[in-house]
Amino acid sequence: MKVEEVIEALAGADDFGIDRDNFIEFERRKNCTAYSIDGSSLKIFDAYSFSIFARRVGYNKANEKNIIERRVGEIELDVIYDENADAENDSRRENEEYKIAKEIAGNEIVIFDGCLKYEIEGVVGISKKSGYRKEKTPLLFIIKKVGDEIMKEKCWYYKIGDGIYAVKFNPYSKFVFRVDYFGKYEEEVFSEISALCKDISCLGYPYCLADIHRHVKIGKEEEIYLKHLIQKTAFEKGISHEEWESIFYDYHDYIE
Repeated sequence: MKVEEVIEALAGADDFGIDRDNFIEFERRKNCTAYSIDGSSLKIFDAYSFSIFARRVGYNKANEKNIIERRVGEIELDVIYDENADAENDSRRENEEYKIAKEIAGNEIVIFDGCLKYEIEGVVGISKKSGYRKEKTPLLFIIKKVGDEIMKEKCWYYKIGDGIYAVKFNPYSKFVFRVDYFGKYEEEVFSEISALCKDISCLGYPYCLADIHRHVKIGKEEEIYLKHLIQKTAFEKGISHEEWESIFYDYHDYIE
């Protein structure tokens, strides 16, 4: 483990040519109504030749004070026959989320958890990590370091690339997020979203996005129930315990 290399990447981070003139301050709006969309998934069983996944997606509509509407879908089971089953499952979940976005997109902003895969008018993606870096250092870390120095206790954004920004939604938050937005009114949109980022439990992050994340998350008890249900149904259909073990047995469980 190259511990020294890890620390060097952080401690040695400079501004790496970050243009300080490109930090733009914006004012917080007092009123905003927006939709938030998120999804959750997990692998229930893995037979290597196929995998069984559980997924759930949902959305809410909120203003700066209250959740106005919330709709959470049922947990759906999906069998995926693919060597890259995890990636395929992620793609299917994203497509389910985008289907909702297309249905509800209109006058209100639609907020997505994560980077945007498609450009849809009025849809904004908010990510905790950017995927970008300068040399060995995460780019958001560098931008935040500079932004905190020159934009103290202010809301600001910094354009990283076409439709990709680093944004601080609350002047007293410790966090800066990657935001994907491909429209022409970024300052107005970021100002509106900032009205949803005042909750002390997630200061600087849209509370409505945190809310829908909690409601779609497939919990441990649900996972145990689904495993039991699938196994019970398999036995009722005539699959023996030995056949079940042969299909889903993981040798790593034995050697550990």
